[in-house]
Amino acid sequence: MNKETRFVQLILEWGAKYKRPFPWRKYRTQYKVLLAEILLQRTPANRVEKFFPRFVKKFPSPRSIATADINSLKEFLYPMGLKKRTKWLISLMKEVCAKYDCKIPDQEDKLVKLPGVGLYTARAVLCFGFSKDVCIVDVNVARVLSRVFYGSDISKRPSEDEALWEFAARVVPKGSGTRYNEALLDYASLVCKKNPLCDGCPISVLCNYYIHYKYDIKN
Repeated sequence: MNKETRFVQLILEWGAKYKRPFPWRKYRTQYKVLLAEILLQRTPANRVEKFFPRFVKKFPSPRSIATADINSLKEFLYPMGLKKRTKWLISLMKEVCAKYDCKIPDQEDKLVKLPGVGLYTARAVLCFGFSKDVCIVDVNVARVLSRVFYGSDISKRPSEDEALWEFAARVVPKGSGTRYNEALLDYASLVCKKNPLCDGCPISVLCNYYIHYKYDIKN
């Protein structure tokens, strides 16, 4: 078993035990996935977690946001510090309804043309909303992959690192992309953080960063 295959196996095993039960992962729909990804941008997951069920109950579909009163939506988002996303959400869902009959498109080239949707968000929707085996690379995923396989933290923005995206795509396991990517995101948040919890980490046996770290400590 090569290193990439073993890494995927360990991430999946870890995820089976420690996967976070976020509301957008339960009874998921393409709409809920896209909505969650927009709300999660530059916002802590635990903040969105508390707010998300009430939001979906109030706005259960793309059309409900597309036709929402802007002040009502802004007031609903205000307690979570997300009121600046009001116009963005309305523009996004209006375009979804106008171009795709209020259905979230399942093609990357269409998704990235929607307001506020970049490559990461598009891939996340394809993976978590449509169960496609595609890679997702944000700063957290990039940190894990860079540490394990290259022995150091990332040196530039992940969105600009084509080689990293190509590598990440190669590692995604066929038929298990959703479970793998969710586990990888959770692992990056809970274990391989900016200040990593290397001791007891199940991936340390493979991690170039950890090997170098141990060597530096001993010397």
